[in-house]
Amino acid sequence: MLSYSTRDLPAAAKVSYWNDVITDVFTPMETKPWEKDGFEAEVHAAQLGHLWLANPVATPGTVVRSRQHASRSKEHRFFLHMQMKGELLLTQDGKEAMLSEGDLVLCDATQPYTLSYREACSTLVAIVPADAMRKHLPTPEQIIGLKLTGQKGLSQTASVMLKSLWNVADGLPEEIGARIAEDLLDVFAAAWASTYGLKIADTATISSRRLHIRRFIEANLRDPDLTVRKVAAAFGISTRYLHMLFANDDETVSSYILRRRLEACVKQLVDPLWRRRTITEIAFGWGFNNATHFARVFRDHYGMTPRDYRGAKASPTVI
Repeated sequence: MLSYSTRDLPAAAKVSYWNDVITDVFTPMETKPWEKDGFEAEVHAAQLGHLWLANPVATPGTVVRSRQHASRSKEHRFFLHMQMKGELLLTQDGKEAMLSEGDLVLCDATQPYTLSYREACSTLVAIVPADAMRKHLPTPEQIIGLKLTGQKGLSQTASVMLKSLWNVADGLPEEIGARIAEDLLDVFAAAWASTYGLKIADTATISSRRLHIRRFIEANLRDPDLTVRKVAAAFGISTRYLHMLFANDDETVSSYILRRRLEACVKQLVDPLWRRRTITEIAFGWGFNNATHFARVFRDHYGMTPRDYRGAKASPTVI
């Protein structure tokens, strides 16, 4: 775990040292203490998979991330703040969020913002790369500056989970930390959806991504291992995000895969060129690997067995 403190520094050097530290740990910004003579601050940071968790603690002041600071950003990151002690006012994009203990708010490190606190303040911050955040929240920019209470519902679960992870983050094996980081972002995304009922905007970008995903599914229908998890992995997104992408459709991703496989089977069942192939051969050729399961789902969709359907729908043989 990384640790920095102003405790043993001369009073005149504390603020400039602290500003250098938070620039290294977070991003370029400036702390303006309310009383320079009594200013003290410290921060501890630990890595959790592709996330960093950091806990800055400081005497009263204001932190300013100016437009000039933002222009110096080398990478796009989001900061998920969870208040540990005291109250914190975050202002960004015309929104204000007053955080009390346990409350959560997301800010965009590429945009200007301010943090103000009138008393000693302790905040736990999850530093999340933009690509990682968008695997769980497709448009995080929509929720910047909106507070999640840490007192009830899934947002309380996310808050408790984040605090608990902080207590064990130092020393976790890398592979375990990576898995827990994904779980944390999943819970955070679920908390937002539960609280605000957010849905993915049907933008051209999102529509294009859905189109590419459907094309991938179509190209891999014959693969018996084609699952929701495999589709998500192919596009570098979480299964939760994949489901959110198709939330406005009439069927789930798994239902879409099943329907398209059945339609492909039906096309061959009624095609004279495939008459010498058994029903099982056709089914297994389109990704099914259990004849009983295929017969059951076929009957559920078409109201009859595959054999009866073939007998009723197949074209007569041309002599």
